[in-house]
Amino acid sequence: MYAHGATVELTPTSAVILRSQLAASLGAPAREVVAFEDLQSVESTEPGPAAFGALRLVTPQETFTVRFAPRTGTTTPAADAASLIDAVRHGEVPTAGVAVEGLDFTVIDVETANDNWGSVCAIGAVRFRDGLEVESRSWLCTPPPGMEDFSEFNIGIHGITPEDVKDAPSFATALGEMLEFLGDDVFVAHNVQFDSTALRVGAAAAGVELPAITLACSLALSRDASKAGRIDVPNHKLPTMAAAVGAPRFRHHDATEDARAAGLIITGLAQAFGYAGDIQGLFRTREFALGTLTNDAVMPVLRARTAPTSPADLGAGTDFRDQTRHRGATTPSAANEAALFDLDGALSSAASADSHAAREKAEKRSRNRPAPWDAVATPNTVPEPNEDADPNGPLFGQHVTLTGDFDPFDKGTLWNGIAERGGQAAKSVTKKTTILVLGTWATKTSKEKKAEELIAKGQDIQLWPKDKLLAELGLDEEPPF
Repeated sequence: MYAHGATVELTPTSAVILRSQLAASLGAPAREVVAFEDLQSVESTEPGPAAFGALRLVTPQETFTVRFAPRTGTTTPAADAASLIDAVRHGEVPTAGVAVEGLDFTVIDVETANDNWGSVCAIGAVRFRDGLEVESRSWLCTPPPGMEDFSEFNIGIHGITPEDVKDAPSFATALGEMLEFLGDDVFVAHNVQFDSTALRVGAAAAGVELPAITLACSLALSRDASKAGRIDVPNHKLPTMAAAVGAPRFRHHDATEDARAAGLIITGLAQAFGYAGDIQGLFRTREFALGTLTNDAVMPVLRARTAPTSPADLGAGTDFRDQTRHRGATTPSAANEAALFDLDGALSSAASADSHAAREKAEKRSRNRPAPWDAVATPNTVPEPNEDADPNGPLFGQHVTLTGDFDPFDKGTLWNGIAERGGQAAKSVTKKTTILVLGTWATKTSKEKKAEELIAKGQDIQLWPKDKLLAELGLDEEPPF
């Protein structure tokens, strides 16, 4: 239920008051848990045209209050909230979430300050046990060193400003607390490739060592459920999927609320598949190999039959350098240049007391850093086409070559997607080529010139813009912010 500057979530044993980031920055507790066993009474006062209403949860120790904004009409939000709490505490109304025995995991969501994926300024984490939420945490933080600038675009997405994080703990502190909260759980996110890569890039910049963490993705499971006919949705975006599984409305791009929604998607889809058991088994039964986050790489969640067995199998995209770039950029932005230095260890030195020496070291490293075209290099391993793919699909039986930059996706991921749909990925334009996909690049590439020569000689080659391929692979649905 939504109030002024707060959301009240109900579990079978408690009411959890989650304050907005603005309210928390003004001194209100970010999170308060009121156990039903301690609750003496629930009182309410309705708002008027010029007066706030209130919901008061009274315990022997203190009274917890949330407010409702002034309004006109016949609605009674405070009384409705009080009635719902009374009903839940007496077991008369089921709470959100679907109990799935053994389904334990923790969902993580991050928000970023700018187009550098490592510029984390907020983290939300929600722990699920047996498919039900049991605890959540939220962190505002200052972005890692070298990534502190906030872009107006990102502020417009999540509403977090430099002022909001002025007195917040550092990213390193927030990350350490998040890792402690995560423990040995599987790390789940909706588009886990983004959230895990963001934390890895940020950790490298902040000098934080990461343990090996197992990854699962509610976006991947959503697409699988749709393909299997278990759910009918127009797209697989977080709000769409949350609504489809019956989750309550939430503030999209609030890190903790996004994490909670992704967790409810996991439990809802487990029920849709008729599954009971642990999260590893859920993904295994759907023929996925879980991913891994380490200091060195992010191994994505992929279909088991095409999943890479080692970082080397991911080719040029293994360390996701190109994912620190803004969509559509042909060269790294200044902020992302800093991220590349950090991954080589230079910015951690730049944060030292001897800033002049560190700057010289960073400049020396920058001369040896990967060139912009390294991010668009082709992988080493070409996946085999899926013979059981839809024969009517536009990629089935096609010979597909990529050219240019497909930021933020590495070509290994795109090749796997092409193969999954029955296409044959290829490194070069040849007489077998039927589709050339044009990624972003400053000038016409040699592959595009070769394709034009073959087309002039009568070869049938379709020239696809990269957006068409991303749409066909379902990679255009959830922006990484």
